[in-house]
Amino acid sequence: SINRNFVGDYLGMDDRPELRQFVGKREKIDFADKVTKYDRRFKEIKRDLILTPKSVYLIGREKVKQGPDKGVVTEVVKRKIEVERILAVSLSTMQDDFLILHEQEYDSLLECIFKTEFISLLAKRFEERTRRKLPLKFSTTLEMKLKKESWGPWSAGGSRQVQFLQGQGDMAVLKPTNKMLQVSIGPGLPKNTRPTKKAFTQSRGISGARHNYPARAAPGPPASHQNGVLKTAHNNVSQRQAPMQHPMQQSTRQPYLPTPVTLSQLKERNNRPQPNLDCLRVPDQGAAGSRAGQPKANGRNAYRQTDHRPPPGGGRPKPTPKPKPQVPQCRALYAYDAQDTDELSFNAEDVIDIIKEDASGWWTGRLRGKQGLFPNNYVTKI
Repeated sequence: SINRNFVGDYLGMDDRPELRQFVGKREKIDFADKVTKYDRRFKEIKRDLILTPKSVYLIGREKVKQGPDKGVVTEVVKRKIEVERILAVSLSTMQDDFLILHEQEYDSLLECIFKTEFISLLAKRFEERTRRKLPLKFSTTLEMKLKKESWGPWSAGGSRQVQFLQGQGDMAVLKPTNKMLQVSIGPGLPKNTRPTKKAFTQSRGISGARHNYPARAAPGPPASHQNGVLKTAHNNVSQRQAPMQHPMQQSTRQPYLPTPVTLSQLKERNNRPQPNLDCLRVPDQGAAGSRAGQPKANGRNAYRQTDHRPPPGGGRPKPTPKPKPQVPQCRALYAYDAQDTDELSFNAEDVIDIIKEDASGWWTGRLRGKQGLFPNNYVTKI
């Protein structure tokens, strides 16, 4: 994060009215991106994280349970936290993407690709509204307070822990247990790391391209940027080069009436020799068939020679086609309904082509012509 420019809006909120409806009409969007939220059982849930100068929003999806739109997946506000009500933010000392937002009622465990950017903007807004610094807690063991439920075994609330262990590489390996989530990942950069001059120069004026893993299709490109890259630059260039013509300039020509035709001119047109249109006739048996009945210049009919044509390919058999590459597949053990637009829905016993496997537990696959993410614990390899 230290060698790239911050973009802020990675969802394109200007083109997302279904998300913009939850925010004030003139409220600025400081940050917007897709994140992963973990519940009390450390189950992954997709959310849209939105930061404004006043609040933090977590937007999810639910199916309408009644009414004319029953069964339709729609966006709902899962949580709204006012900036000044945030008590602290907990982080690890590793290069992971986890953070915990602490609030008086309960905490939220999130995994955000652009964690540094989000916390920088959140700290700025927190200081503007409270006149004090945002408390940041760094530790290898983070504590998360759970929400008190109205009934059941979780009515008393409780807590969970997230423990970070030093591993290898930049891909986090998760091991959830009953009350603890273990995260193994490589160490981060030293505390005294500063942006390099070369990298800073290269990144000036160029928004950082997003490398979200696993790769997913963008939900909607913003008006001017998509994931930090200028939208349809070649289209904009061609539009700038093409001169714009004013509508009034196109209508300056006066309409005119056709010239009247006299009787003598009409007779002269009828006596003109008609052109030979034989070239436009379609043969009865196609272009490769015989063309019987077409006279030559000497008056005799022309017949296409078909008796002495050589056999196709010299009579040799056709080469066998190359075998199609074998794609790994898996069979669905249970039915799954997509919780987001970049996920796959499938029924039990459906066979899914595996495109990419990921250690996070979300694989990329293709089913019935659609490509998306699906949980690997719902399937078994064939």
